Amino acid sequence: MARIILFRHGKAEQPTANVADFDRRLSSRGRRNADQMGAFLATQNMLPDQILVSPAARTMETLKIACQAWPKIEQIVCDSIYEATASGLLLLVAEKSSDARNVMIIGHNPSLVVALNHMVEERHSDRNLSYFPTCCVADVGFAVDKLGAITPHEGALLSMIRVRDLAA
Repeated sequence: MARIILFRHGKAEQPTANVADFDRRLSSRGRRNADQMGAFLATQNMLPDQILVSPAARTMETLKIACQAWPKIEQIVCDSIYEATASGLLLLVAEKSSDARNVMIIGHNPSLVVALNHMVEERHSDRNLSYFPTCCVADVGFAVDKLGAITPHEGALLSMIRVRDLAA
């Protein structure tokens, strides 16, 4: 089964007039949440073969914190993730990860939540898929061996983990 794991960055600092959105870093809560989610993904063996990450400060910091306990995984910084459309994310997977079995995209909303809904369409539980908060992870599976063979709208939601659920 091929998989696309969508990982939204941790909670960022509040916007200010003197810091561009692209340069906003994680808040202290965002750093804690990234650490929690990274540890959870490692203990659940939900790690990808490859990571595609936005170059924005908050996504790069999320990756750096989350992957501390992970084995070495290929990381590709992709400028196009920062303001991507959902279809742009899927094209990026086709371009960069077609030979991979599973990939993680660390990025931003609204592209992640729109991509998630596009990939699973009606094949999901009754969970509200439009609620994709910071540090949320969605694992979408496809009934093929490699990502290059997926049909984007035929994914199945394998799991969706919101960081607040980890503390419970």
